[in-house]
Amino acid sequence: MTESYILHYAPLRVKELGYERHQLRYRDLVIDPVSTVTIPAYNELFYIVDDPPGIVIESDYGMYDSTDDPLPDNVHEHRGEITIYNPGTGKRKVKFIQVIIIT
Repeated sequence: MTESYILHYAPLRVKELGYERHQLRYRDLVIDPVSTVTIPAYNELFYIVDDPPGIVIESDYGMYDSTDDPLPDNVHEHRGEITIYNPGTGKRKVKFIQVIIIT
């Protein structure tokens, strides 16, 4: 997903989920080689910006895999417990736009 599309789509998605207010936050995460990062995002949406190479992201909403064995359908919107895995030998960077739902 492109950044401009996410910025347009996120407010619509928040309303679709039944909420009125939200905040946006940019997140750049560096994932060490052969390691996993877990993000608890139960009242948030995380959107992957662009297509980060060599990374696997899984959540309640689905899976994104840009390794050598990609999925036929990658999910760019994530919520719930988000697990980011770097199976490679080098550090990987992934950019998100975090949408924090205000209740």
